[in-house]
Amino acid sequence: MSLTKRSAYGTAFVAFVGAVFCALNATKNLDAICITTGCEIFKDISVFGISLWWIGTALFLTLTLLNLVKLFRTALLLALTAVIIDLGFLLFMIFTAPCVPCLFFAAILLIVFFMQCSILKRPAMLIIPTAVIWTLLVTPSLFATANEQIGTWAIHGKHQSDVQVFFSPSCNACKELVPKLSKDNPDNITYYPVAETDDDIERIFLMQKALEDGTSVYIAFNRALRGNPEEVSMPLMTRLELHWNLFRNKSRLASMGVTRLPVLITNGVPRSLLSNEQKQPGKQDVLDFTDGFSGCTEEDPTSCD
Repeated sequence: MSLTKRSAYGTAFVAFVGAVFCALNATKNLDAICITTGCEIFKDISVFGISLWWIGTALFLTLTLLNLVKLFRTALLLALTAVIIDLGFLLFMIFTAPCVPCLFFAAILLIVFFMQCSILKRPAMLIIPTAVIWTLLVTPSLFATANEQIGTWAIHGKHQSDVQVFFSPSCNACKELVPKLSKDNPDNITYYPVAETDDDIERIFLMQKALEDGTSVYIAFNRALRGNPEEVSMPLMTRLELHWNLFRNKSRLASMGVTRLPVLITNGVPRSLLSNEQKQPGKQDVLDFTDGFSGCTEEDPTSCD
């Protein structure tokens, strides 16, 4: 068997693997690798009602057949066209959100393209510029994926709760907000601490210990505020771990462009805002902080700081 035939069969095999990969994504059998927000954004995109994953499946199957019937130039042209389109998609991901399955697709497609170039012995002409541009476009998405995987650290609550609260023990508004939210001990609020001062680290540690002892967020937060940071003794490894967890939370806020606390993130609209013919809360309206929402309003004279 000649080298060209072996290369053609190898390219056809990789293209077939790409087709299987796309088909598994189209049938939602690879949701386990959807670990970034971009997956939710791009998974339902379609062209004329056809999922992009099925289009990818058709692309790779076509490349497989073209290599098996030795139409190498046509296969190279098709692969080059697909790579150029995918480069545009990679550029789009930089300004939106990373999608791990999409990055795998781009990698498989690039490998097939390089193998097509190798069959026709034109590596330098097409491979080098394409590889440079592809690397420049993929790198930001890889860093964005790593940043998402760092995640956040919740001192209390589920990570997918209705309301997420970022707070600091030294924040005056937080000192009023956290007790108000936690007084009735709702189970749909998650608390993410952020250290703004050195004393915050000790106070957050005190709050964490109180929660581990089985107290409520309301009691633990107030104990942390009353505690003396200078009297807190924290093991070195515990301190390093706490520093890392607090850094994760602060990084999350930085990625959102947030510079002031407290921060409240809600999923959906609270029932209190939809009652009485969807009225907007005014001076006499009280937001129900236990029904999935909390926050400041334009009509509320209280400072949001």
